Amino acid sequence: MTRRLPPAASLLFALLLCSACSSTMPHARKLAAAGAAYGRATDTLLRVTQETAANADSARLLSEARGLAREQRRALLDKHAGVSETVADLERLRRHARLLTRYFEALGRLGEQNTGSEAAGATAEAATAANRMSEALAGSKLLTPAERDALSQTARLSVEGILRGAIGRELSARASVIDREIRIQQMLLEAVRRKLRADLESAAALGRERDVARPFLDDAVADPRGWIALRRGYLLVPLDTDALKSASDAASKLRAAWSAFAAGRFDEAARAGLMADLETIVAYAETVKAAAP
Repeated sequence: MTRRLPPAASLLFALLLCSACSSTMPHARKLAAAGAAYGRATDTLLRVTQETAANADSARLLSEARGLAREQRRALLDKHAGVSETVADLERLRRHARLLTRYFEALGRLGEQNTGSEAAGATAEAATAANRMSEALAGSKLLTPAERDALSQTARLSVEGILRGAIGRELSARASVIDREIRIQQMLLEAVRRKLRADLESAAALGRERDVARPFLDDAVADPRGWIALRRGYLLVPLDTDALKSASDAASKLRAAWSAFAAGRFDEAARAGLMADLETIVAYAETVKAAAP
């Protein structure tokens, strides 16, 4: 036989539950806004990274082609076709970041409404699309075998039962799915950072040889002022992959905040750290964009 709670206890339980739900809503909106901002900033950064990867490969192609005959150049061009796969992986990662933006924007609407259908449908649609995209990303050649193996292992995120209403239902349905999607972002961004650092080092070395060393050694500096400016640029511009490190860190902090929220807590420190990293990402991308010819 089921025992009924005394009226006073029932009222107290209802008040506590109402208080928990009302305190959850502002946290859900803050987390959703941070998650959406992460997706937008990462998309901007990855666009810049795509251009850097393509430019670095073109610089290597020009360097390797010096003195080759036409047919040898054709074979070399075919050999460098692999850069298209890297650019395609980066495009998939951009699309994945945009889908996470859509998910968190829908989650924010769910936090505003705490009701159901339209926002809940939007979160489900975005999460499903992101999950399909992540299947291709998990096999990316940018990842090491150990990283691909780690992504194949699934983990169940703990969801606190006190999170009720639409937000509680959403977390019960998809907390672990979104945790994996953020983890994929984190690991791919670190892999992209390794690739970008190698590309930057390669492009800088080849550029110095082509624009500075070779004209000087061949006594072929036709424009001294231009040569001086080029040399200064290579000396003063440092290799910079800090923005991608910030992006990977931001994904880590977003994942920590998401896990804490699912467990019935809200990690304001993780959210604040995430927003600071996003400012670094956007500032870097805008700087590179402004400096591009």
